[in-house]
Order: sequence, then C-alpha cells, then structure tokens
Amino acid sequence: MDPLKIAAYCAYVASWLVFAISAVAGALPRLRRQPRPTGTAGIAAPVFIGALLQVMAAFATTAAMPSGPLRPRPSELAGALLLAPAGAALFVWALRSAPSNADGGQLVTGGAYAWLRHPIYLAFFAMLVATGLLMSGGAKLILPVILYLGGSELRAASEEEELARRFPEEYARFRSRTRWRYLPGLR
Repeated sequence: MDPLKIAAYCAYVASWLVFAISAVAGALPRLRRQPRPTGTAGIAAPVFIGALLQVMAAFATTAAMPSGPLRPRPSELAGALLLAPAGAALFVWALRSAPSNADGGQLVTGGAYAWLRHPIYLAFFAMLVATGLLMSGGAKLILPVILYLGGSELRAASEEEELARRFPEEYARFRSRTRWRYLPGLR
C-alpha cells in the first residue's frame, strides 16, 4: 500500500480524534460552571441559518463521495495530510486560547484570536477541505466550500455585531488589531 495514502488517512482520523477529545475536554468544565437557563433567549436567525449551511456543507461533501474505493491522487493526499493536522492544531489552540475560567463575560483576544477573530471556523474549514480531498471531490468540493463559507460569513457577522454591542471599545480595538475573520489574507 502507498505510504502517502496511509499517512494521509492516519493523520485525518487522528485529527478528528483530536477535535473530538478537545471539544469534549473543553466543554465539560464550562458546562458545569454555567447556570441553568430560566428562559429561552433564542438563537439569532443568521447564526441558525449559518450553522445550518455549515452542516449542509458537511453533508454535501459526503454526498459527493463516490461509490467504491476512494482513489485520491497524490496531490489530494498531500493536501489532506497538511490540512487535517493543521485544522486540528488550530482548533486546540483556539480552545486553549480562552481562559479556563471564561464565562462569556470577557472578550478573548489572545492566542489564536490574536491572529483570527474566528479561528474555529478556519479549523473546521480545513477539515472540510481535507475530507473532500480524500474523497477526490475535485469540482464536487465547490458546493460544500460555498455553503460553508456562506454559513461562516452569516455566523461571523452576527457574532461580531453581538460582540460589538457587549464590548464596544474593547471589540473595536480587537477588530482593528485582528483584521482577518477566519481566512488569513482575505479579510
């Protein structure tokens, strides 16, 4: 068997394991500290629609999976071998950038957030593209990418409006220092 193929698939699976373990490990302490909600504030429509588009991107990626064995080209394997671990590392870095005692009452501006305002969106985007590359998505990856980026834009814009309301001066300074939402060089 091809060593590049073995390395790419192992890195991909390991990266998703890192995502899962980090998400659970990061969420459990926060869930224990959060008070039980007394009412339902609801979720903003752009955040809901954005999340729905991001989920649809994942489904569109897997729906494009060919029947039979996967046969990614060496360039696709190399891309997945780079993107999956980079996405997992960025995800862990973003989670670790938030103070362990953060309760939502403070703006996180250090670590990964000093470089990107929404690093977790980029981490999941890297995993989406890695998935598409391993499935030899080619042109079939265009729709999932558009869906994911559209969803991320909706969510990021809504979240940034909320942060600007909650932390007016601090968020304005943060936004001027950290000019990229989640795609370095593009925003």
